Amino acid sequence: MIYVCSIFHLLLANFFLWEFFFVNCSKSSSSFLLPPGSLGLPLIGETLEYMKSMNTSNPVFMAQHRIKFGDMFKSKLMGALCVVATKADTIKWVLARDGKQFVTGYPKSFKGVLGSDTALNTVGEQWKSTRKFVVNGLRTEHLRSRVSVIEDLVLECFDSWETKQIVNVREETKSLAFNIIAQFLLGSRLRSGPVNDAVREDFYILCEGLLALPIKLPGTKFSKALQARARIIETLEREVMSKPRPENDEDHYADYMEHTRRENFPGMTEERLLEKTRSHMLGMMFAGHETAACTMLFAVKYISEHPDVLAELRAEHEKIQAAKYGSDSRLTWDDFKNMHFTQHVIIETLRLSTPVALLWREAIEDVPLHGYVVPKGCKLACALREVHHDPAFYENPKQFNPWRHQKEIVNPANKPPFLAFGGGPRLCPGADFAKLEISIFLHHLVTKYQWELCRGDEVSYFPLPKLSKGLQLRVKKCVKSTDTMFETSL
Repeated sequence: MIYVCSIFHLLLANFFLWEFFFVNCSKSSSSFLLPPGSLGLPLIGETLEYMKSMNTSNPVFMAQHRIKFGDMFKSKLMGALCVVATKADTIKWVLARDGKQFVTGYPKSFKGVLGSDTALNTVGEQWKSTRKFVVNGLRTEHLRSRVSVIEDLVLECFDSWETKQIVNVREETKSLAFNIIAQFLLGSRLRSGPVNDAVREDFYILCEGLLALPIKLPGTKFSKALQARARIIETLEREVMSKPRPENDEDHYADYMEHTRRENFPGMTEERLLEKTRSHMLGMMFAGHETAACTMLFAVKYISEHPDVLAELRAEHEKIQAAKYGSDSRLTWDDFKNMHFTQHVIIETLRLSTPVALLWREAIEDVPLHGYVVPKGCKLACALREVHHDPAFYENPKQFNPWRHQKEIVNPANKPPFLAFGGGPRLCPGADFAKLEISIFLHHLVTKYQWELCRGDEVSYFPLPKLSKGLQLRVKKCVKSTDTMFETSL
């Protein structure tokens, strides 16, 4: 009891110190003029209000604050006192100045769960070193060689549908995306099986705590996530890393550790190197899983609700399939590059249901911005979802319309802002990898299956876009690719 009270008093003192800093900065000097806004309740700020709004099908928290305070306002979200930016030009300006006036600045819960040494959290030379390593592994020539590996995992996923009358798309896409990133990181040693299942289930628990309130008390999502993190590391090191590496197999863990050892950073002890590698692995699992799984889920939802989109999507993939008649039916990198309408579907899905609603940065100096000043040490939350729903750039922004992106090819100068993969120096290096696996998934879905969409799902958006029942389908294997392949339950 005394321990709990001490934590409470510490948090309370911390809140009032920061509250004093924020309020006085905004009042005392023009050099620290913060935008208008609300800091909400003691300790938790406006976090619960934000979460409540995002857990509905029509989040209005940001829109209401923009009406009340303007396009940039102060708030307290996820335990962080911050300035929120909602306009595309401001966000692009901030992201472009990474490493100069801003650095990555995710909330304490995010750093605590994944670790401070992930590419999402590191800065300076260590971040540059990690990015160089990741980008090298995602070069086009490497992605070409992964097409067949990804396709094998997609086909394995669909093979399991044969015995299922009802398919839960959320569970299937989560499992598929995890298996793909697991294969990318650790190869055959983490293929389907008991070890994979154990790590995957703990990984889901870990993700639930990434944006939870950073309260380390029994039963909280944050505490459960920390426990899941420890179990994942223990399982990987006991059941995977201790086993010999098969010839020509992936071992991102060992390769990254050796890469970092060669970089010879000051103070990099073996213990520090081990923790850095662990954090990096967890960060890669998160980055390579969440966006892909969420996008596959919502792509299926949207094409199921829009038969005209499904028809054009199927036509594109049947054309690719027909070109292989009498030859190897496996997909190639060139096939992927010819999936033009598929890319429009993916981009439109990411726009409408942006997996990461907020990107976090932290000012490393006092930054003048639109007549205000973001003080050194202050968090800046970039509201990506608001950009993608801005009617100034997207006509009828709530409508799913992949054809809107065809105009961007004809007139790229008028391309609207799209930030689902971030921007600036930290633009996601895995964007093509994610598009590749989603494209292969959609190819086999629309050419092999007909399905009925079970109604009753409700959409919400925290911590990621999701559907209350996981999007359930009644599926049936197609006899012919020319047959009618989509029905909707009445």
